[in-house]
Amino acid sequence: MPKRANSKGGNKKKKQKVYHCTKENATKSHHNKFNVTPGMQGVLIMCSRGKENRAVKEALDVLARVGPEFFYGDELYPQKTNDSSEGSDDEELDLEASIAKEVASLKKPGAKKRYSNITTATDCVAFIRINPPVNPSKLVHHMLTELKETQKYMTRYISRFLPVEKTCNAHIADIEIAAKALFEPYFSQKDNQGNPISRKFAVACRVRNCTKIDRMSIINALAATVGPGHKVDLQEPDLTIIAEVCQTVCMLSVVDDFNELKKYNIESILGSNKQNDEPTAPKKAETEAGDANVDETQDV
Repeated sequence: MPKRANSKGGNKKKKQKVYHCTKENATKSHHNKFNVTPGMQGVLIMCSRGKENRAVKEALDVLARVGPEFFYGDELYPQKTNDSSEGSDDEELDLEASIAKEVASLKKPGAKKRYSNITTATDCVAFIRINPPVNPSKLVHHMLTELKETQKYMTRYISRFLPVEKTCNAHIADIEIAAKALFEPYFSQKDNQGNPISRKFAVACRVRNCTKIDRMSIINALAATVGPGHKVDLQEPDLTIIAEVCQTVCMLSVVDDFNELKKYNIESILGSNKQNDEPTAPKKAETEAGDANVDETQDV
């Protein structure tokens, strides 16, 4: 005898699943938008998904510890050369007075913060704005060089620091204009005889959440903007041009030691000393590893 259909639940519709999200993501607010705009500079942070807020707090803490060397260092407050002890005392007083003046200015209402979080509304990506005159590339290079030497963990949630010296709209024409101004001090150097110095360079480009521009167009435009007299070298570049496109904004910088500092990846830097202690692999294995090291973000 066939079973009777359940009269109570036979025509009942399946209950729709409800996916909960955080209050910040559920509401359309200023914090749920991509707020990086042209004209900014700072540090682009890569972190684990869902840990963006913690990564921001962590980055602000790291910058607060490292940053004073750049805000109050010799580059911003050059010391006068004086061999006398009295002169050195005056230098210390000048430096202390400069620091005190800077602290007092930051306490004033409406004073600009040195570092500020700019929301990106993008998974695994955060942006910390750094106000001039600090150069983000020099700051990040100093942090990661120190990390390589000490091999001490400085972050828990952040996996990568990428400096951003210039931001512009994600259009080829705007990128070329921004790149021309950015490249000037890097690729226009001359020797003592006035001859241009040839530099080896590479381009690391990545595009996120943007369909109106493709990666190769950016790479070709940046390479052309560098100009003649310079050579592309993916393995041992003197300088690496970083281009990060996120939604409608392109973020640019020129950095040193990109390959030596493991493409600015913190975990890889922390394991670099351990790898150096391991015995050298056969020549064939080295070639394969070298080929694998050139990923899609390192093409020109």
